[in-house]
Order: sequence, then C-alpha cells, then structure tokens
Amino acid sequence: MNEIELAKSVVLWLQEQHWEVYQEVQFHYGGGVADIVAVRNNILWIIECKTSYSFHLLEQATGWPVHYRSVAVPWAHTLRDFRVAKYYYSVGVLEVNNKYVQEVVPAPLFVRDFKKTNELIGKLTDLHKTYALAGSQSGHHLTPYKQTMLEVQKIIEKNPGCTISYLYDQLGNMHYSSASSFKGNLIKALEDFEKWCLIDKSTKPYKLFTLDF
Repeated sequence: MNEIELAKSVVLWLQEQHWEVYQEVQFHYGGGVADIVAVRNNILWIIECKTSYSFHLLEQATGWPVHYRSVAVPWAHTLRDFRVAKYYYSVGVLEVNNKYVQEVVPAPLFVRDFKKTNELIGKLTDLHKTYALAGSQSGHHLTPYKQTMLEVQKIIEKNPGCTISYLYDQLGNMHYSSASSFKGNLIKALEDFEKWCLIDKSTKPYKLFTLDF
C-alpha cells in the first residue's frame, strides 16, 4: 500500500461520516502541505498519511494548530505502543488495512481557538477537494500561487481585454500581501511564467487575453 492508496481509504472513511474532505492543502504561501483536511460543523481535523509510523510523522502532525490532529499508517501485524502519540504528542492514530480504517487512538481535542481554525477553514476551496490526491508527490498540490492563477485565467477568459486593476477588483489580494503587491507582481508573473496569457502592451493600462493552444 502506497501513500495515495492509504490516503484514499481514509478519505472514503471520512466522507462516509459526512466530513468535507480536502486533499494536499497548503494554507499559506511557503507553508507546509497537509495530506488530508476534514471539516464538519466548523471542526477542523488534519490527518497526515505515511507508509511507516515514526516520531517524525508525529512531529509533522503536531505542527497544525487545529482541533484534531491524527496520523494514518498501514495496519501492522505486530502490536504497536501508541501511548507516546496520545499522551505526549496529543495526536490520534488511524490504522488502514486495505479499505478498512480503524481509529485505534481517537484524536484528543487540542485547539480551542476558533478564530484561528475559522481562518484556516476560510482558505479551503472546492478545488482542494480534487486538484491533487492526498499522498501525492511534493509539488502536485494546489499552491496559493496556482490558485491565484486559476482564478485569474478564469476571469480573463470571461472578460478578454481586462486589466490588472479589474482583476484586483474581482479577486482582492489573493496570495499577495497587498494591492500594490498584487498589481506589481501579477503582470510580471503572467509575462514570465504563464504562457497561456497574452499581454497587449500597445496601450496603457495593459490589456490581458488568453491564448488558444
């Protein structure tokens, strides 16, 4: 069982319990990527999936300031001692045997800061549900930059000839820190990295179009 297969079983198990499930989530630019993020009744649960149980995995899970943190690992033939996970790291443990998932250590309630968790929940989008499978290799997740560009492309396709200012009016800062950062850096990103974008510089402000490949 690889990480994608393991995580898929966990995703289905969560969905059966009516959790909204998001995969390979990066909440902040340059921040860590959570394998699985589940939300139900404004409760936020992050589950890190790995093919081996280790202290490194437990430490990875403890980095998330959410209500529940758990790790998911394959079922083992030998009995494991999970007391360190439960009492020292405050992390729950799921064991996965093919499609069967068992919560051998229920995740203890860790964070009661609803302001912080609501902020993280607000960053989740429907794209996070399907853009990448949990357990995918690094780099395939939906980054804040990718999310910005997908939204920018969508607006330009619907409004050919629009300007950077128009994009800001529609989207706000997105992953940029301010309006000036958005307007100053987006045009450069579109010109240097986004080959789908055509920039008409014959007039000011520049007009933006999408290219048909």
